[in-house]
Amino acid sequence: MIRVILHVLIMDFGKDILNCRNKLTEKKDYKGVILYEDGSLYEGYIAQDHPNGKGRKLYADSRSYIGNFVNGVPHGKGKMENLSGASYEGDWFEGVREGHGYEKIEDETYKGEYKNDQRNGYGVWKKNEGEYEGRVVNGLPEGEGRFTWKSGKKYDGEWKEGKANGKGKMIYTDGAVYEGYFLEGERHGEGIFETAEGDRYEGRWNYNKKEGEFKISGKGKSEVMTIWKNDDVVNVQDNPGY
Repeated sequence: MIRVILHVLIMDFGKDILNCRNKLTEKKDYKGVILYEDGSLYEGYIAQDHPNGKGRKLYADSRSYIGNFVNGVPHGKGKMENLSGASYEGDWFEGVREGHGYEKIEDETYKGEYKNDQRNGYGVWKKNEGEYEGRVVNGLPEGEGRFTWKSGKKYDGEWKEGKANGKGKMIYTDGAVYEGYFLEGERHGEGIFETAEGDRYEGRWNYNKKEGEFKISGKGKSEVMTIWKNDDVVNVQDNPGY
């Protein structure tokens, strides 16, 4: 890559140009400007003809980075942003996001851990539809976490690839509560669903639908055993009080 390096030194008025050149060759790092062949521009500290130390780089694709450089790439603390307003501020390692940082993309923000240039670890993710707090793997909720929707619905439990998956608890906007197992964001497996009125449905769910034996109980009501298929009751084994 062809580069033009402009060296900038603070010179005393009483020193001649030759002495300045001697100082330049003696210094291991100095402030300067690098113009890259692709149109990118760097201004800051330079060592061995590469950005090293504090500096600012304007990339050809309109991104800008202000922070620390090592061997020509972001390393340490710094902030990257583009013309749309998207930005990341935090830790960098050999040119990629690694460590802790804060990211903003339009109306979405994330504050937490990064690894291999992606959201990985524990973080708080605020989106248009609500807020997630918990573990993240490759940019998606995975592991233990909780999401609170702006509508008031809440989920606290296990996640996989961005969806409720495993054991958890969902509180719905009407006051109903489900506690049990989920698959791909839906009630699936053993669980208990309690309506806002206090009626309880305990049994096995198949993608949000009741399937097989269910024990039904409620306030002031006797326990009833029922059989369901595709969310429709097909048999009531005992029905006192209903």
